[in-house]
Amino acid sequence: MTTTGRQHARARQPAFVHEFGVPGMSADAELDGIVRIAAAVAGLRCAAVNTLDTPVKHALAAHGFRGAASPRDESIGAALAQRGSGTQAVADLAAEPEFAGNPWVDGRRGRVRAYASAPIVVDDVLLGALSVFDEEPHEFTQAECDRLDDLAAVTVSLFRSRQQAGQLADVAAAAQVARVGMERAHADLVRSEAFIRALLEALPVGIVAGDAEGRVELFNQVSREWHGLDADPTVAVEDLPTSFCITDGKGDPLPADRVPLTRVYREGRVSDAEMGLSAPGQPLRLLSASGATIRDEDDQLLGALVTMIDITAQRKLEEALRTAALHDPLTGLPNRSLLLDRLEQSLSAARRALQPAALLYCDLDGFKPVNDTAGHAVGDEVLAEAGRRLESAVRPGDTVARIGGDEFVVLCPSVRDEEVAQEIADRVTAAFAEPLRTTDGTGYAVGISIGVAVCSADDTPESALHAADAAMYLVKASRRRTRTSRA
Repeated sequence: MTTTGRQHARARQPAFVHEFGVPGMSADAELDGIVRIAAAVAGLRCAAVNTLDTPVKHALAAHGFRGAASPRDESIGAALAQRGSGTQAVADLAAEPEFAGNPWVDGRRGRVRAYASAPIVVDDVLLGALSVFDEEPHEFTQAECDRLDDLAAVTVSLFRSRQQAGQLADVAAAAQVARVGMERAHADLVRSEAFIRALLEALPVGIVAGDAEGRVELFNQVSREWHGLDADPTVAVEDLPTSFCITDGKGDPLPADRVPLTRVYREGRVSDAEMGLSAPGQPLRLLSASGATIRDEDDQLLGALVTMIDITAQRKLEEALRTAALHDPLTGLPNRSLLLDRLEQSLSAARRALQPAALLYCDLDGFKPVNDTAGHAVGDEVLAEAGRRLESAVRPGDTVARIGGDEFVVLCPSVRDEEVAQEIADRVTAAFAEPLRTTDGTGYAVGISIGVAVCSADDTPESALHAADAAMYLVKASRRRTRTSRA
């Protein structure tokens, strides 16, 4: 960027938050989801999306702490952004002179130690930053930094889609008003209508318009392609979902009163309403719809217009990021973070229903020789097969998680007593009676040691996991004593 370009960017920089339609704190479910995923990806307690385009830094979304406004010159994310592009990470801020005296580090505002920040850059302007941090030091991996870069890109895409939807909705609404008005001007009627229709047809978003009576009278080209048919003014309001293939995000028919166009007539304006389209022969398409009613100078209703943008790819990326953050990449099983989340839910449900949950802490016996003799690739196959054996042995509704190495944990909600938990553990043990086989048919004799812990009303996820771990080590110690006495 040239010096003049940088000056121009700085001059218009404070307008970016308003221009891109970013709402205030605690008002944005999508940004809240991004910061939750960011914290899970890095394994840290806190995450935030902060603005950096004004003298006062604002937290647009926060996870793990209560976001607050603070001077931009105290921002750690702004300082890290000066180091270069992409995610910048510091394992321990207190160990770096540049940050040791920062109020967020020395105790005046907080005692942050680990910190990583991915810049949110739009048109070469630093709009904000996606940051993760914790009060404990943390060595960031390249994979964690790459995922934070991905999430920052999702955030930029979210800002741009909102800008585009807002601008296109305004343009399309203005065009619709112009069309209705020009229909009353005899000399300009043909020219005006041809121009407006050409404009609506050329827009790269779906456009749906209704008249003053609520009849659907216009689909543009994109909308026709998505719906698989054209507008039909004879369709009754209650038949909109079935006639035009409108669904919710899962593909189920959307109630008629939740259709965005119907809501516009009732509410006056709708922003970022999500819906699906399940046109015959097409995969489910997810859309974000925004619209408003159209009125003349006397405030008389002329109709309503809705613009739709395709967010299918964006939602798939978000789901892939969530899956990567909460599942073990080798076995596909839930990882420790997802296990602890489900355990917290099970403990809460158990306190209400007085049906305790049980944990089976499983450690493979004889796995290390497989790695040592056959190699890690074979070892990975054996671990994957072990995960499948575990899933086949437990009950529907039980959770099998891999928490590291050759250690697995089975969460069994609603067990009556320790006897029931032990029955499940016995089935798991029996599942490992036969050798674990790899793709080439080779079998490896790998056993399993299981520690059983039935959770009490006072347990936390960590205390329950510790109790099951301790029980597993008692099982291993007992087996060692038995072998020693026989020898």
